[in-house]
Amino acid sequence: MSTDTGKHRKRNYRLDIFKGVLIFLVVFGHFLLPVKEREYALFNKLFFFIYSFHMPAFIFLSGYLYYDSWKRKGTKLKSVIPLIMLFLMMKILLHISDLLFYGDRNIIPDFLHESSTPWYISALIFFRLSLYPLELFLKLNKKKLTYDAVTIYVTVLTVFFTFFSMLNMNWQVRIDDFLSLDRVVSFAPYFYIGILYKKYSSVSKTSIFEEINMRFFGIGAFCVLGFLVFFKYIRFYTLIFYGPWGYRIAERNILPIFKGVLNPLRIIYMLYALSTSYFIFVATSLKKNFLTNILKRFGVYSLPIFAFHRIIRDAFSHLLLDNFIYPVFGKITILIILLTLSFLTCMILGNDNTNRFCRFK
Repeated sequence: MSTDTGKHRKRNYRLDIFKGVLIFLVVFGHFLLPVKEREYALFNKLFFFIYSFHMPAFIFLSGYLYYDSWKRKGTKLKSVIPLIMLFLMMKILLHISDLLFYGDRNIIPDFLHESSTPWYISALIFFRLSLYPLELFLKLNKKKLTYDAVTIYVTVLTVFFTFFSMLNMNWQVRIDDFLSLDRVVSFAPYFYIGILYKKYSSVSKTSIFEEINMRFFGIGAFCVLGFLVFFKYIRFYTLIFYGPWGYRIAERNILPIFKGVLNPLRIIYMLYALSTSYFIFVATSLKKNFLTNILKRFGVYSLPIFAFHRIIRDAFSHLLLDNFIYPVFGKITILIILLTLSFLTCMILGNDNTNRFCRFK
């Protein structure tokens, strides 16, 4: 969910379509959440497949699309303030939803801990601010932002956070979801890889988003097939999709090799998530179809859809799902209802007014 308005860059409409696919899957995944643990295995498999790649893909695109703006303008405080305001607004709105639909009795939201939807916004704030030390260092030494400096600095960040995300340590229990640090650490590498790939593709003049990389596509197809075939084994490892600290993953019934101080599952998952994301991009975004213009609209307005869809989902789940839909309809009908409501939610929220509102313009 890029916060770049696109006024200063040539839009890649294939990426807009892909963002539209991803934001629809975010909404659909949240509509599936209340029913994923019920007796229908289909819901469970669909839910975890969506969660296995959609946030890594979004965060990669956030870095990829942010690179040009950062290279041109640097890290400006005024670009972070709207994100802070959006985070606070989402926390307040979702807290009201918790009060109305989930029986939360706390009057004041907990702004310091977050593992639900707003964590993505707090992560974006961190990712952008993490680029500022390079700018400050170069400014103090009266040097300009160069190709090599960016490569070295962002590569170091990628390696550091990849290593950090692999740790399984006792102190992680005390931090838990303070400032969404578990999600920040776990998903940071995707943002930095997005920046590095954008820089590389800008120089080489070629991009996997313009010409299909058949090898990468084939790996993604293999990953998707492996997920669907071996899901009964993979489900023990699905906690990694949420980006929690290593100690929580180690509590699962998983192989001992993934319970050590360094968890290599993070590297395996990173390769899976990026490959699967590319497969979905090629499968949904390269060839035009009857949904192309609608998905492009969803992609352009992905931020307001992301910011406000949870309230609609919460109201539906509390008021209709348990009392009127789940007891009456079969699984296929329920699936169609959830797909339809997800689509309508994206249609309702994807417009200029909600976009301006969540960008505070």
